[in-house]
Amino acid sequence: MKLFTIPNYLTLFNLSCGVLSSIFLISSNGQATDEIITIVMVLMLVSLVADFLDGMTARLLKVESPIGKELDSLADCVSFGVVPGLMMFSVFNHYANEYIYDNGFLKLSALSLFAFIIPAFSALRLAKFNLDEEQTVYFKGLATPSNTLFIFSIFSIYFTNGTLISPSIDLYVLPLICIVMSVFLIVDMPLFALKFKGLGWKENYYKYIFLLITLGLVIALKITAIPFVIALYIITSILFKKEIIK
Repeated sequence: MKLFTIPNYLTLFNLSCGVLSSIFLISSNGQATDEIITIVMVLMLVSLVADFLDGMTARLLKVESPIGKELDSLADCVSFGVVPGLMMFSVFNHYANEYIYDNGFLKLSALSLFAFIIPAFSALRLAKFNLDEEQTVYFKGLATPSNTLFIFSIFSIYFTNGTLISPSIDLYVLPLICIVMSVFLIVDMPLFALKFKGLGWKENYYKYIFLLITLGLVIALKITAIPFVIALYIITSILFKKEIIK
């Protein structure tokens, strides 16, 4: 078995960043400071880059292997499953006034249990991905890294502003976000992958349009743009379904 390869080292680096992010999120005890948000963001971005490079490197070096595929999903389950779950866990615990468990270091509210839906459905999504050969061309359901970016934007906006919309509305919006995003992870909806069939406009026009609008949104709104970008991604995939699956 090809255990000691560059792609597998990149995958393990992705996993290590996810573990480190988890430690920082747990240690924040529901009180994420600007420093914690920045550290988690950097580690998340490094995980995203490592996750992108491991598959590409495996193909270039022709060292793709079943163990690499399984290892990649295990790493993603931590970095893009457990980590976004802990982000929402921090948000819920910050919102809560009463806790069902509190030992001074770890606080657990009834509301925070909604956060554990995300790691569970992320694991289910990754298991489906490994068994579905069609997803080499496009995705079925939202990819876990995209979901993580979305959850991070909610996490960052909440702790930066002290609320998402307003305390009374957040009580219903936050659990709904967990449920809706978890459903999007496993739904059999074709979503395009940013893999270009050459660089021509005709084959990739909807991807170029998506990227241009995304760039404008990011420049104008910065991190607040992420929820709109994910929504745009889903809408674009629905509108151009025929082009995606052909």
